[in-house]
Amino acid sequence: MAMLTTGRAIASSARRYEGLTQLGVVLLAVAAYELARLAMTPDWTLATANAGRIAELERDLALAWEPALQDAFLALPSLVEALNVFYFVGHFLFTGIFFLWLYHRSRAGFRVFRDGFLVATAISVLVHWLFPTAPPRLAEQEIVDTLRLLSGIDIGSPTSTGLSNPVAAVPSLHAGYAIGVGIGVFRHVGLPLVRGLALAYPAVVVLTIIVTGNHFVLDAVAGVAVMGLGFWLAARARAWRAARAETPPEPCYP
Repeated sequence: MAMLTTGRAIASSARRYEGLTQLGVVLLAVAAYELARLAMTPDWTLATANAGRIAELERDLALAWEPALQDAFLALPSLVEALNVFYFVGHFLFTGIFFLWLYHRSRAGFRVFRDGFLVATAISVLVHWLFPTAPPRLAEQEIVDTLRLLSGIDIGSPTSTGLSNPVAAVPSLHAGYAIGVGIGVFRHVGLPLVRGLALAYPAVVVLTIIVTGNHFVLDAVAGVAVMGLGFWLAARARAWRAARAETPPEPCYP
């Protein structure tokens, strides 16, 4: 009986320390991401030019939906104010809640999504550095900055002092994280209502980032693509590690 009690105590302690370890990994990743963003000095001339290139490409592809979509929503200022709040706090809040829930729901699923998100974020930071891009609201694209206009929030303008990299619009991590969260909830929940909400969540996020003037349509496409690449690379890395673990050791003699 004493051995059984001791075993349970050891298992409980191991689970607790594993949870702390996973939390530490996530916090370190977030800290590294924020430090990398802060280390990039905004090049507004290049970022505005890159934003112009994206706007031109969208016009060529008939994807320049941002002005018409924003104009339609500006007729409902209360709704846009709600979208401002959702943009400002929802990104990290709902992503954090998702990972906390998934950790308790499925440890294996948590590791898969943790790795995919981490790799995708690392790729995004590299792209932010190589291809700085201003958001439409700050890129002279006749897009309204709804955060400043309706909510009095100044994020990343050349005159603000916010602790962020304001020229990191490509790829959109809001869109990338949202598709990851949506797929994760859909895969690990069986309730039709919840699965429906999981499918709707990425669409709402993409709508929000466009209406608030924070991203072009192609920024969102790039965010989803980078998230997919992150999951693919993470899966390849897991397969490589598994193959190495199954490979018999080399003989220590010639």
